[in-house]
Parts: sequence; C-alpha cells; structure tokens
Amino acid sequence: MSQASSDASSGSASPLLRRVSIKHRLLAAFLITSLLPVLFVAIYSNMRYEASITHKISASSQQILAELTQNMTRELEQYETLSETIIINKSIQEGLPQFAAMSDYEKNRLRTEINEELAQQIFRLSNLSNVVILTNDGQTIFDLGFEWYPDLQLDKLTEGVNASPGNAFWSYIRSNRGANRIILSRAVFAESNLNQRLGYVMILIDEKVFSRNTFGQVDLGQGSRIYIANAEGRVVSSVSPDIPHGTAYHKSQVFDRAIGESRNEAFYATVDGRKTLAISSYIRSADWYLIGLVPHSFLVSELQEMRGNIVFICLATLLLSGALAMWIYFSIHSPMRELLQYANQIRMGQLETKIGKSYPDEMGKLTETIDRTVEQLKQLIFQVESEQQAKRDAELKMLQAQINPHFLFNTLNSLKWSAMMSGNEAVKQGIESLSELLRNTILVKEELVPLEVEIANLLHYATIQRIRYGDSFKLSFVMNDELYACLVPKFILQPIIENSILHAGSEDGRRVGIRVEGFREGADLRIVIADDGKGFDMNDVHARKSMSHAKLSGIGIGNVDERIRIHFGAAYGLVTRSAPNEGTETVITLPILTKEDENDV
Repeated sequence: MSQASSDASSGSASPLLRRVSIKHRLLAAFLITSLLPVLFVAIYSNMRYEASITHKISASSQQILAELTQNMTRELEQYETLSETIIINKSIQEGLPQFAAMSDYEKNRLRTEINEELAQQIFRLSNLSNVVILTNDGQTIFDLGFEWYPDLQLDKLTEGVNASPGNAFWSYIRSNRGANRIILSRAVFAESNLNQRLGYVMILIDEKVFSRNTFGQVDLGQGSRIYIANAEGRVVSSVSPDIPHGTAYHKSQVFDRAIGESRNEAFYATVDGRKTLAISSYIRSADWYLIGLVPHSFLVSELQEMRGNIVFICLATLLLSGALAMWIYFSIHSPMRELLQYANQIRMGQLETKIGKSYPDEMGKLTETIDRTVEQLKQLIFQVESEQQAKRDAELKMLQAQINPHFLFNTLNSLKWSAMMSGNEAVKQGIESLSELLRNTILVKEELVPLEVEIANLLHYATIQRIRYGDSFKLSFVMNDELYACLVPKFILQPIIENSILHAGSEDGRRVGIRVEGFREGADLRIVIADDGKGFDMNDVHARKSMSHAKLSGIGIGNVDERIRIHFGAAYGLVTRSAPNEGTETVITLPILTKEDENDV
C-alpha cells in the first residue's frame, strides 16, 4: 500500500514531464534558464576556482622543486666524490701528519705534488672556486684560490664537520671580497686508522654559478622566488636580490613551518607584507631546504577579471530562470531521490527491496536495469562465496599434501638421536625444537591455540635462532599462570620476536634483551613484547617496511594485526612504539577467551 502511494505521489508531481526523456528535459532547462542558478554558480565557482588553481599550482610547483632537488643532489654528489678523492690522496695522507715538522722547502714541494695530482679533477668542475686543506690545528697545507676567509668562519666549519654524523658538512661562507660561496667541509681520516683525524678538506663553490646552473632559470610564476636555506633557516643560495644570503629570511613565517607542521605541504604565509604560497623540498644529502614563494596575487589574477562579468550575468538571468528551473528540477528530483534511497538500501545490504513501478523515461529504465543487476549480484555473491570456500579448502589440502608429516617427523627424530649420540647438544636441541614447531604448524589445524602452546612455539623458535645468532639475545617471560589457558591466534608472537632478533641488535655487539609480559586488563588480554635494542624512528618509512616481513614463518607483523582484527574486530590488534636508542615495544590486545568460551560460541 505504501509503495503504491509513493509511486502515485511521484507521478502526480509532474506526470507530463515524466513521459519526456531526461535528455530533452535537461536540454529545455539549459535553453530556458541559461545555465540555471547563476548566482550559486558565481559564488561557488569563485571559491572553487581559487582553491583549484592554488592546488594545481602548488602541485606543479612541488613537482618542479622535487625535480630541482634531484638535480641539486646530483650536482652536490660531484663535489662529495671529489672530496673523497682528495681525502684518500697518498700525498695528503702522508703529508698531513708530518706537516708541522716540515721545512718550508718540503711544504712547498708537498703543495706542488698535491696540485699536480689533483689539478685535472679539480678544474674539471667549472664553478669550483677554491680547495683548502687544513691540519687539525688550522694550518693551511694547500690553498688553490686567492681569497681569504675569516678564521672564525673556518672554526665554525670544522665544528660543523665534527658534529656531522656523515662526515659531510655543507654550509655558506662569505669571502673577504664579499663573494658568496657554498662550502663542503669534511674531515680527513687516516686510511690505516679511521679513528685518527689528520685534518680537514674544504671545497668552495661559486654560489652565483651554482644557483644559475641549478634553479636560477626556473620560473614558478610572475613574482615568484626560489632560495635554499640550511637546517638553521639561513639563506645559502638565492638569485633574488631581496633575499639576502646568510640571513634567516622570514624564518618563523616560512622556514619553521616548512620543516614543522606543514612539512612537504604547500601553505600560505605573509612574506614582505603579501600573502604568499610557500612550497618546500628537502635536499637530504646537504640537509638543506629548497623553498619556493609564489604570490597569491598571481594565483588569482585571472579570477579578478572574471568576477565583474559573473555579477552582471547573475543579475540578468537569476529572476528569469528561477521559476522555470524549479518546475523542471522537481520532475527530476523526485525519481532521483527514490533511486538514491534505493541505492542506499542496496549499499546497506538490503538486496531484497525493489523500487516498484517505473516510468518510460531514462530514470525508469535505469531503475529496471538496477533491479536486474541486483538479482544478478545476489547470484554472483552466492557463487563467489561458494567458489572462495572451495578454493580455500583445496589450497589447504594441497599444502597439507605437500609433506608426509610422519616421514618428516621420523626423519627429524632420527637426526635428533644422531646429534645426541655424537654429543652435539645444540644441534639436538635445534632439531627437537624444529620438529615441535613443524608439528604445531602442520598437524594443528586450529587457528586459535592456548597461550601456553604459543609460548612453547616461541621457545622452540628461540632455540632454533640461537643456533645461528648464538647468545646475541636473551628472551624472558613475565606471565600469570591463569593466562596460559587463554586462546590466541596461532603464530602471533614469533614475527615480533623475529624482528627484535634481526633488527634490534646494535653495532657494538651488545646482547639484546627481549621481554614478553602478559597481563589481564578488564575483559582484555594484553601481551607486551619489548626489547632494549637500537630502536628506530617511527617516521622512517624504510624502518616500518622492514617490520612488515618475516624470515622464518612468512607471517609479517601486518599479517598478525590483520588476523587479530578479522577474528575479534577493529577494537583489537597490535600497536608498535619505538625511538632511536630506546628500544621497541609492541602491545597486542586480545579478548579473554578460553576453550569453554569457544565451545559456547
């Protein structure tokens, strides 16, 4: 009854128009109303156009800066390669430790040898202005150029090299003649003893030529500017005279935001009293930031010309089109609303509902097509579910058929007894643990196992890993006895422990402590796996990716989290926290579930 009344109400609103195709209705509406509600279009288009053009220009500018960053990285790599050649030069390696004891003649001869050996490589780079080699106490053993640099600046450079983790410190310096230079400073270490610093090498680059070759010809738009700032926000290179070198140009408005809350994103800032779109790109090799500034006036220059015409068209057509547009609108709105409600019901899984009577226009034909599609969809869902279930069963049987369990376990038992007879206790324990681990993998079909079994599997796994890694890790447990009966998904602890064993170790060979702690919190079971290893930066994409693969089981941490959520819902899963030199902690949250609870379910 209600469905029939709905059909009657939708048809009575505009029965005449419902017998005309939607194409003809829309064509008539366009011709009569002249683009319909122009007022709305004017306001909306003004906002959307500005947002759209800003987005497009910011995306384009970011792409340009990314490409410039790659070009600069390649440019800087040339000088780093040259510096490495200088560092390992035999004359420099032998001359630096003995320079203080040399006579003036020996010093001049050393400088001549260095010049002859390195001149060809140095002068191959056209924008190179100077190469300076210093001893640890600041004596110059080689100086290719003729400019002078204040000792205070050189002291800051050597301090920067000593504080740099990668022995490559890029900075800006000004000569006594007022020339701007980009400088690469590196420490020279003895080849025979990398802990012995012999001195420093400094490569100075003509900033004017560098900027012209890398970004000086790039135009982000009328009035736009590009400059390079170091990690402190000071300008290293710029072709714009209003961005002075060596200064913290609008540091709080632009630089602090570019490396902070708006990192890798375009944002608006007030620069020199004007609203400006700022874009940045990080140059990792030099710890620099390439920053582009595009005036807002350039972004909306075309929009200003359009606004006057839009206002005039709006006033002339709004009154004429209003009444006619509403009549045509309701002829489309009612069936469209019904179709939308029908689509929402389908989206919520109510596939048994039908929209009912339809009219001979395109909307009615669309409704009939959707009805037929829903019927086919129900059939396909049933078919896919059946096929997927059959596929999973077939794959499981295929995997189980690949190995004869009895043959495998008999063979492992034979190997274990052989190792025991030969007195090799480590191999015997490893084979025994591998046998039990494979037994629980192949023969145990249940997805949920008691926590006691999961911990036993973990101990077997640790025994196997000690054969390869020895005493490099220590595994400990803190667990209440009542928790051992709780059911947990199989193999959820091993991938996490494996990551701690493989990735938590430090370079100094320190033993990694791994602690597994379980406790009850309300109706939930929490299992904490923590190590005191080297940790990692949670923002580091490569570090997170390294945790997504496991080496032994083929079960990654992401797979563990996904399986927990599939079994128990989105409220459960695992969370990992880590920081460099502070270890890694993973917390698994599960519902308290025992064998009796599972049987009740």
